[in-house]
Amino acid sequence: MLLRCWISFAFFWTVCLAQAQVNRVDSIKASLDALEEKDSAYVLLLIELCEASTFTEEQGGLDYARKALEISQEIFFPKGQALANNSLGAYYLQVGNLGQALEYILESERVYLQNEDQSEGLLSVYNNLGIIYNRTGEVEKAIEVYLDAIQIASQNTSNFQQLAILYNNLGSAYDNLGEYDQALQAFEKVEAVSREADLQVGVMMAKSNLGSVYFSKNDLNRAESEYIMALEIARKGGFTRNVGTIMLGMADVYSGQGRYQEAEKYFQDGIALAEEIQALPLLEDGYRGLGKLYERRGNFSLALNSFKKWQNIRDSIFSLEKAQTIEELKAQYETEKKEAEILALSQENEIQSLELTQKNQLLILAGVGAFLLIGLGYSFYLRKKITAEAKMSEIEQRFLRSQLNPHFIFNALSSVQNYMLNSESKKASYYLGKFSKLMRQVLENSREEYIPLEEEIGMLENYLEVQKNLSQKQFDFQIQCLPPLDSQMYEIPPMFVQPFVENAIQHGIQNQDGKIELEFSLVNEYVQVRIKDNGLGIKATVKPSSRHQSLATSIIGERIENYNRKLKNQIQLKITDLSEKGLQGTEVLLLVPFSKNY
Repeated sequence: MLLRCWISFAFFWTVCLAQAQVNRVDSIKASLDALEEKDSAYVLLLIELCEASTFTEEQGGLDYARKALEISQEIFFPKGQALANNSLGAYYLQVGNLGQALEYILESERVYLQNEDQSEGLLSVYNNLGIIYNRTGEVEKAIEVYLDAIQIASQNTSNFQQLAILYNNLGSAYDNLGEYDQALQAFEKVEAVSREADLQVGVMMAKSNLGSVYFSKNDLNRAESEYIMALEIARKGGFTRNVGTIMLGMADVYSGQGRYQEAEKYFQDGIALAEEIQALPLLEDGYRGLGKLYERRGNFSLALNSFKKWQNIRDSIFSLEKAQTIEELKAQYETEKKEAEILALSQENEIQSLELTQKNQLLILAGVGAFLLIGLGYSFYLRKKITAEAKMSEIEQRFLRSQLNPHFIFNALSSVQNYMLNSESKKASYYLGKFSKLMRQVLENSREEYIPLEEEIGMLENYLEVQKNLSQKQFDFQIQCLPPLDSQMYEIPPMFVQPFVENAIQHGIQNQDGKIELEFSLVNEYVQVRIKDNGLGIKATVKPSSRHQSLATSIIGERIENYNRKLKNQIQLKITDLSEKGLQGTEVLLLVPFSKNY
């Protein structure tokens, strides 16, 4: 049984709660009270207090990190913003909210990379990012992140703690893949680095995880030896949660050796400790292991009782809240859609009423007026007609945009529901966070005529991540914004690019090794968007006799036509089959007008 991955804050790296942390909290609070000005030093103390109190107060760490982020933004302290975002991510990672954790950790990375290179801070960010990928099943991506971070940490010979943590989490990733020899090498590296730095908690983690891997390899004697050394260090250091984990691991070993009485004792002791600290994942593992032990010994009554307790704990961990969240999202989507339809019909009736009033006025003027009055009335009629057509185009525009939302939302909801039905809670939680953010972006953006290019790019990144999880095809993507185009200053009409990205996924790329490239650049009075895939090309994927037409493509054509009725700079679209140039794939060039956000 592996110990959990090491979660990284900024000032220290931790795995457990010990009495020393309580004393440290009091010391930091005293230093904080002594400061009169809320400056960068005040922010750094808040971050340190957040990290220390996360394991001693139920919500303390969260409050301190939020306050640190707020002050950092007020005094424009980028380092404080990065540290606070990473601490918030680490907090949510500790309590199992992977969606929130990923959002804050990626924001921390963005702030670091936009400012001076903070290698130690980035190591913390990359470690936490790797943990999220590991927990959500993207183990290969987690390994890639850990190896990159280890390369950075190795450049500084004093980074013993960081290296120990990164190697530990790398070993956990290899263990998840069943690559036990590579996992053993990683955990042995943890032990070597920890002993060199006299880091007892690292030695304890290494020994415990080595015991787990040897158990997986069915080397039970070696597993017992490693667990015994780990348990001795954990008890001396007061690492309560780790003591419970190691006990359950030793119980598995003894059960495998046929030493059933010893196995039962360690299961019961581990469960008692887990109940004392309310560690639900440990209780889940403990009752499941105890149930299997009783079943092996033929004591089916006690086995059934243990399995019932195990199931109850599973139900409490994966509660009905996730299913309720999906229902709330469905209700929110349906409400937004109905409101959009009602608004469109209401405005259409208003315009028809105005047109009727206008005709009556023209009849009166025609009956009374002379030639000049008739000419003036006709001019007035034309102006009103143009205004009415523009309003009608706007209504059609909003209606069409509201219809873009269901084009990809229902498949995503079904995917989340399948994860829940299959008890894949980690994937469901992660994917639900990504999907809810994407739906919020689509609903919010569909109300605006122009949105910052930065928001459009963010929505596309989120959409592609959701599609990677939803689609059966394997593909990578890259989004670039080329200078001098400033994604924060320039605004473009929303939701024009997404349908072409969708077509690239559905019809362009093949089942594996797909690649989609998006490039935004400034060309005269337009923002040029280039969407390119490496598929077979549009001619090879679309049959001339086929009557099928993508709903998204049809809608986007109507939207371009409506926009061009009232724009000076017309939206332009060109689709090229790259096979005509001796290349592979399809290229879409979209020229859209922009406005500047000063």
